[in-house]
Amino acid sequence: MNKRLIIFTGAGISAESGVPTFRTGPDGLWHNHRIEDVCHIDTFEQNYDLVHAFYNARRVSLQGVEPNAAHRAIAALQQRYGDRVTLMTTNVDDLHERAGSPDVVHIHGNLLELVNLAEGSVRPIGYEPFEHSAHPPHFKPNVVFFGEAAPVYRDLFELMNSLTRHDLVLVIGSSESVLQFCLEAYSGSDGTATILYVDPTETCPYDRLLGPGLKPYTEHIRMGAVDALSEDSAVIEWIEEWLQD
Repeated sequence: MNKRLIIFTGAGISAESGVPTFRTGPDGLWHNHRIEDVCHIDTFEQNYDLVHAFYNARRVSLQGVEPNAAHRAIAALQQRYGDRVTLMTTNVDDLHERAGSPDVVHIHGNLLELVNLAEGSVRPIGYEPFEHSAHPPHFKPNVVFFGEAAPVYRDLFELMNSLTRHDLVLVIGSSESVLQFCLEAYSGSDGTATILYVDPTETCPYDRLLGPGLKPYTEHIRMGAVDALSEDSAVIEWIEEWLQD
């Protein structure tokens, strides 16, 4: 059986390109907004103008950021090893695509698309602001809101439950606060998959979630995404040896 590499990326990888995160620090996206006002399906209709103003600003700002070396390193692995590498991201930006990743699964949607709630259709909008006042009030950013089902979750958990000792799982830039990738991969593989958790924080989120000493990963690499995936890094060496074995 061919060994696989499964990569899950979160906000931390894009933060190193200058994309604000949702939850961290004074520059976090929620710092000046309440989640229930701009990212909850129950209040979407009543806050229609505010929601589109918020996501328009996010969409336009993406033009000013570029993929970083970590995005490019992941793209290079995909290009080299083809379908043996799976990439799933909770990020709604397009930095993986711009770095050259040929196949990206967006778990929480794509900021550069709009969904027509009346028809169920999706259309690209790119980096342009959506002139919502000129359209019927049933267009929504194609981003999963709180209170909504995430259609990709089914595929995500099917993948987790397919993991075996032949799989290397790389979790990078994830706070593990919404989706616990490490824990799900550990459980889905019955503890047999090799799991690398890349996150620069000294305090592991699983100390809080599971208690000290309970670690659902093989190794916690306390580095940022760019440093961890630099050309001569131990992580890249580990991945290359794994896929070439």
